[in-house]
Amino acid sequence: MNANKISDITRRKISDEIIFSNIYYGGLLTEPEFLSRLFNLKNLLSRDHRYRNAYDDIYQHTVNNDDYPADWIYSDPRINLLYCEDDKYLDFLIETVHPRVRSNQNEIEKLLEIYNRHLNADGFEIVKNGDISGKPIFSGRKKGVGETHFISQKKEIKKYLDTEYVNNKIKIMTESVYENTELAIGTAKELLETTCKSILKYKNVAIDTNWNLAQIIKKTSENLDFLPNGVDEAVKVGKSIKQILQGLSSVVHGVTELRNSYGTGHGKDADFKGLEMPYAKLLVGVVSDIVVFYLTINNETIELVEN
Repeated sequence: MNANKISDITRRKISDEIIFSNIYYGGLLTEPEFLSRLFNLKNLLSRDHRYRNAYDDIYQHTVNNDDYPADWIYSDPRINLLYCEDDKYLDFLIETVHPRVRSNQNEIEKLLEIYNRHLNADGFEIVKNGDISGKPIFSGRKKGVGETHFISQKKEIKKYLDTEYVNNKIKIMTESVYENTELAIGTAKELLETTCKSILKYKNVAIDTNWNLAQIIKKTSENLDFLPNGVDEAVKVGKSIKQILQGLSSVVHGVTELRNSYGTGHGKDADFKGLEMPYAKLLVGVVSDIVVFYLTINNETIELVEN
């Protein structure tokens, strides 16, 4: 039984679109050169009786004579991209956009777009995970609950603050969690502050320019109605909710401290090292939840106050 999560349907769609886009998967390399980065072709059998191994066989039919079909690597049992393990298939995709293999930036962007559009259906994605000689390198991974949560939160925020400014902040905040944690932290703080100021303006509450973020959030909480509708003892429940929300001051303090230490907006030493991804991801998730909660409680489309 095939335990792969990336279906043969998805793999075939990716193959077909690459061929349709007239992009050669091996980039700057010949097919045997490229495949040798993933497989020990010298130890695989030849399907042509004239040759002793797969490397010589593939060289003959793809370099000397171009008589293999464009998608042969999907059906050839030695490579078997259509049914090989998910990790092996992702390794193949990643290798096609490696700097050693491909230098055309337009092709790299096109391939990544094709991969992620189709992989999304099976819950996978290709993401940047570092650099080599100043060029990006990538890795494949299964999308986790965190990514799904970010996507849903972005959609909810945009219901109430659907502007180019906010959309850009959301995009930067969520995407930079994996690549630039200090940018993610700084942007999360800015989005939270923008949301609170926008709500206060909507409520006709004067904003003191000397307020810090904790004071802005406290004032926002004071001007929102947390009494749930249709709940017995609503006043008591609302009071309990406000007690819970007092913990926001601790969250805000953490946001401020992280931004001062790791986020954008402050000068850094030459040997500065950014906060590790899990911590930035946690912060971005918390800020997203706070923003969505405030906007949902306010339940109105509000005019944006840009910082």
